Amino acid sequence: MKKLIVLLLSIAMVGAVFAQDAPAPVLKWSGLLNTGFQYDTSTDSLYLKASRLRLNADYTNGDFGVHFRLQTNDAMTTQFTIAHALVWGNLFNNMATFKAGLLNDGTWATPYNGYGSLDGAKGVQLQVKPVKGLNVGAFMPLVTTTLGPAGPAGNVPKDMTFAGKYSISGIADVVAGLNLGVTKTEVYGSVNVTAVDNLTAIVEIDTTDISDIANTLVFDEYASYAMGNLAVGAYLDQALGATLAWTIAPEISYTIDKTEVGGSFTIASGSVWSVDPYVTYTLNDKSTVKGYASYDNAKTFTFGVSLLFNF
Repeated sequence: MKKLIVLLLSIAMVGAVFAQDAPAPVLKWSGLLNTGFQYDTSTDSLYLKASRLRLNADYTNGDFGVHFRLQTNDAMTTQFTIAHALVWGNLFNNMATFKAGLLNDGTWATPYNGYGSLDGAKGVQLQVKPVKGLNVGAFMPLVTTTLGPAGPAGNVPKDMTFAGKYSISGIADVVAGLNLGVTKTEVYGSVNVTAVDNLTAIVEIDTTDISDIANTLVFDEYASYAMGNLAVGAYLDQALGATLAWTIAPEISYTIDKTEVGGSFTIASGSVWSVDPYVTYTLNDKSTVKGYASYDNAKTFTFGVSLLFNF
């Protein structure tokens, strides 16, 4: 990891040479703390909810920069992991963008379930933006899915991802991707309709192995409509296989000033269901507190309180 950090800083310094006429370099620090407590009847105990402490560092020098993220995800330990460590650059008047390292990119990911997300992926990404609204490119991993970092270098191109996003202003955003994989080829895509004010309408599709579509194909649909302070919506999914697996989850929320009250009712194949109400209160522009509860078909009752603080 030390070699990776040195390499990223070196590339950033080279980028600075090409940004001599740009605004002065900027170093920005940020982060968040998400913590709280939870109780559930399955353990009959009150415990500290798994917490996340995140620290971000962003160095920008014109069209080039470095991004780092350290975070911990467990309330019982203070050990940090490196979630992001990358250099980036905008080339040819922002017609192309490269990222190299431990990435943080979701440009080509589907908007609801995040199929195709490169968040946490280790490798090199090139985005090309030839016309307004179009972003296409490729990602080459430095670690293959089956052979790990010790695998032959020739296997790396076999695991590449080719993807793109096309945003048609006022109509829809379309995403499509092809992840070649060493042993399996994944295909995914989505359409996010933006033509109607206050309406969110998303359709997604994913197959983790195109050679076995009958057992790996998943459809997802999400829609939500806001009517003033009231919002109603629903999430659905269907997964093909020996038997069809499905989920239906209607939801509702109502906002009064700084308080949002809402909930969802989830029904799934196999006689699975849960009721999940919540209340969120915005303390200020950086902090929110949330109370939530859940009751499911296993007769497990859960409730908790979480605090999210951005800094």
